[in-house]
Amino acid sequence: LAVWYAMNGDRGTALAAVEKVLTLSQTMPSAPKVAITINASFVYSLLENQQQAFELIARAYREFNGTLDETAIITSALAQRLRADGKLNEAREKIEEAINVKESLRGRLSDQEYRIIVSSDLARDYEFYVDLLMQLHEQKPEQRLNEQAFLATERARARSLLDLLVEARAGIRSGVDEALLERERTLQQKINSLTPRPNDPQKNKQAEAVPKELTVALDELRTVRAQIRHSSPHFADLTEPQTPDLAEIQKQLLDTDTMLLSYSLGEKHSFLWAITANSFTSYQLPSRDEINSTARRVYELLTSRQRLSGLAPDARQKQIAEADEKYQTEAAKLSQMLLSPVAAQLGHQRLLIVAPEVLQYLPFAALPQPGAGGWGPEAGEKRNQPQTSRPQPLIVDHEIIVLPSVSVLMLLRRELAERQPAPKAVAVLADPVFEASDPRVRNSAQITARRHSPTPTAASMSAVPSALDRSLRSFPASTDRAKLTRLILSRDEAEAIAAAVPAGDRLKALDFKASRANAMSSELSQYRIVHFATHGLLNAQHPELSGLVFSLVDEQGNPQDGFLRLHEIYNLKLPAELVVLSACQTGLGKEIKGEGLIGLTRGFMYAGAARVVASLWRVDDYATSVLMKKFYRGMLKDGLRPAAALRKAQIEMWKQKQSPFYWGAFVLQGEWK
Repeated sequence: LAVWYAMNGDRGTALAAVEKVLTLSQTMPSAPKVAITINASFVYSLLENQQQAFELIARAYREFNGTLDETAIITSALAQRLRADGKLNEAREKIEEAINVKESLRGRLSDQEYRIIVSSDLARDYEFYVDLLMQLHEQKPEQRLNEQAFLATERARARSLLDLLVEARAGIRSGVDEALLERERTLQQKINSLTPRPNDPQKNKQAEAVPKELTVALDELRTVRAQIRHSSPHFADLTEPQTPDLAEIQKQLLDTDTMLLSYSLGEKHSFLWAITANSFTSYQLPSRDEINSTARRVYELLTSRQRLSGLAPDARQKQIAEADEKYQTEAAKLSQMLLSPVAAQLGHQRLLIVAPEVLQYLPFAALPQPGAGGWGPEAGEKRNQPQTSRPQPLIVDHEIIVLPSVSVLMLLRRELAERQPAPKAVAVLADPVFEASDPRVRNSAQITARRHSPTPTAASMSAVPSALDRSLRSFPASTDRAKLTRLILSRDEAEAIAAAVPAGDRLKALDFKASRANAMSSELSQYRIVHFATHGLLNAQHPELSGLVFSLVDEQGNPQDGFLRLHEIYNLKLPAELVVLSACQTGLGKEIKGEGLIGLTRGFMYAGAARVVASLWRVDDYATSVLMKKFYRGMLKDGLRPAAALRKAQIEMWKQKQSPFYWGAFVLQGEWK
């Protein structure tokens, strides 16, 4: 009530209410007392009594002795009050303290829902911390706190991925000593039982009786984790990520032809860090809402063809033309928003893009050059010549690489340094069977008749895994397997790829052989390139529902599990030079809380893939087939690196005046060398 009155300008009633509730809170347990203290401080802030707001939080910080999470919440609130009071250095000290406590706390929590709450709170702290560091940098640029802000975003990204894996209950076992992992689990359970929880008075009373035992368990846990890092560095790098410093990044990752563009989105300000082998610059961008809304409009206009299939041909063409025209305007606006600060620095460099939220699904390759008037693809045209009808996309001057984070690329390089390439060239899994009514199923006509009979038999009833059902329902206008249409031209795509290499150097698994069992088979580890021409589900709102769909029925039409889930991908052994996901479907919810695309591609990298090519939206069969043929011709015939081959294929399709809808969806993540 105090908050409501304050927001509605009733100062006297608000003050009376907040004073009453502060008095009542003195007899309350610690958890509600913390919440009341923070809300009361907010009330005083609304009433423009910043001094009282600050003193309330500061007193709580000095006097409050609660659980770790409550202490961290108070510390975070104090940091915000200190900043509002202009005490930026003190605010930095407190937010760093809060982040460290919450990082420690998060690692101990077994309660899934509570862990997600703590992680969400920590994400807000990181955002505040980055914004504060950039504010301090603006005041004293000689301290180069913009570098610390960039490294903080890297740390936050690594933790975000870890949260995704916990939320997805990944249960990763690949690359870890099982005995050490079991010891870590046992210690974690012990620590969980000894750690007080909010709203648990009994444990709070016992808290003083167990600090020694808890300290011993924590020390032993640190020792075990150090042993895991020593014996299983691959696993440790995923579960206990270490953030490299700027000098390491510049020396180990970047060459004279490469620029890293790292983005961070915030409530009031967003930021861009542009890094080369010998320079580091930072820029302030518009707010998260402004960037995300523009990026979403660009995405929706670019993919509008997917939503116009039910219209008459003339009406459909008219709406496509209107969407394409609006796309040019919105894409130019977004390009200026995201790239104009560094336009003068871009040159013809390779661009490494690290981007969060909706920007993960943005085709940077298809954005127009920032600040340029635009010019056509014909040979000999110069930038200072008059503008033509089509602006030049970024891919023409730049090879575009997308990274989950800078840290991931450093890990990849370390792991790839000693690895020998697989002995065989290409494995292709394509054109799986999704329905019992598919003509490839034996007696499909009889099966179809049984399915539509008034009393279906047990054999005709669906046994699709619930995880797949949940994933499909999370996509727009999708409630069942109807969206899983047969990818007929993926067969032609697979045949063309296989024809480019000798028979003994390839694996071609079509129809029922394009199965989940074969996708998980150790045989795939014998191939340098693994190509999945099937439906990939990239879920931005519920990343744990991401995965690949293979044959859902066997040759007799019996249902089978064909959904390769996110956590299963992390447990594969797939030391490929390249994994290609050529028919992905993306679900962009209203709020993107997780890393759907990053979670899936990072899974293949953890399984051993040096790089992953995936599509950001569902492109029609024919365009995918055309682009993939050009892509593989560049790699297998012309000897180009995957990144260079993808760029060449995309430029060829652009020169043929194809809409970026047909070629802009495909991005390469990982190692470009």
